[in-house]
Amino acid sequence: MSTLTLLLQRDLKTPNETLGYLSLRERKWPSIERAWIASPNSPAGRKGVSCVPPGEYRVVPHTTESHPRVWALLNPQLDVYHWDWEVPQDKRGLARTVCLIHVANWASELRGCIAIGKLRTKDSKGTWMVERSRDAVNELRSVIGTSVDLRLIISEAK
Repeated sequence: MSTLTLLLQRDLKTPNETLGYLSLRERKWPSIERAWIASPNSPAGRKGVSCVPPGEYRVVPHTTESHPRVWALLNPQLDVYHWDWEVPQDKRGLARTVCLIHVANWASELRGCIAIGKLRTKDSKGTWMVERSRDAVNELRSVIGTSVDLRLIISEAK
């Protein structure tokens, strides 16, 4: 089985959102995350309120009642783990867990995760959002298929 590589190129930062495009093969989806909020004690940024740091991540299937059939990011060197019990004792409370790619439309709906949509726009209040997130996640599922060897490279606009 070959490795599939997702690329997330961030291209716009506001005080509240980080926007970009997630691509895989010939497909491309607008993405939205919370703004970057640094943590003085961890390279992962502030748990639950920051986008994840740029870098390379292993991507694994994740299913819970609130987020069925989505994906979790892992990079222990950046203090990003899938589950709380995987975090080393000395990193507890600092490391990030359950950083997902899942359905959402606004950055305010995210707790340190990534949402994708079919269109990037502003709502009636002028807040950035992605539209048709469920459709985009379903498309990503179909492109990924049953592959279990996934990675994600997140980069900032130059």
